[in-house]
Amino acid sequence: MAAGLRASAGGAAVPPWAHEPASRGAAMTPQPDVYDVACLAGGTQRVVDTALVALVVTGRVRAVAPGELQVADPRRRHPVEAAVLDAVGARGRRSVETVRWRALGDDRVTAVARRLRREGLLGRLLGPTAAGRRLLRGARPGAGDPVRPVALDGPHRLEDPALRAAVLEPPPRPVLPGAATPWELTFADNCEVARRTREELVSRAQHGRG
Repeated sequence: MAAGLRASAGGAAVPPWAHEPASRGAAMTPQPDVYDVACLAGGTQRVVDTALVALVVTGRVRAVAPGELQVADPRRRHPVEAAVLDAVGARGRRSVETVRWRALGDDRVTAVARRLRREGLLGRLLGPTAAGRRLLRGARPGAGDPVRPVALDGPHRLEDPALRAAVLEPPPRPVLPGAATPWELTFADNCEVARRTREELVSRAQHGRG
């Protein structure tokens, strides 16, 4: 599964659709970046899902099991991606559920919605304004762009089964609250991760005694 994800991301250049914020002036932004599109189309949850897909496709986040993520390359190219990388964490791995929960509360994610409201593109209660809807109608994905379809319509648009598993499938079993480990597992993280973590700690202890 992880090998399939690496193959999906292999050789991909740093694409403009995932990382380049649009230049902004006093007028409405004519070319929003992909996270503006995601926020207008589906709110901050869609922003996080879009960033997860962009990070996995570009190889900066790796799925070590379905729904179980690990940072492979911590370089930050956009504030939203930085927020999601921080949610995954610098060490160990986290479930996709935990990453979403952590990232949704990050100011770098919520700032996208606040800015779009200030620009008159996003309403406070009812989604995009008329101007925001016009902008979305012009934000169709180009050929070879796997991320913008997710921004527009959600992660169910993913066709790659390994990529779908990485960002849509939760780990099969939860860890009980309080099962703390050096990898900072939470209630949403995988029991299999907890088991492997324990085995690694036992192995280290035995090696130290030897």
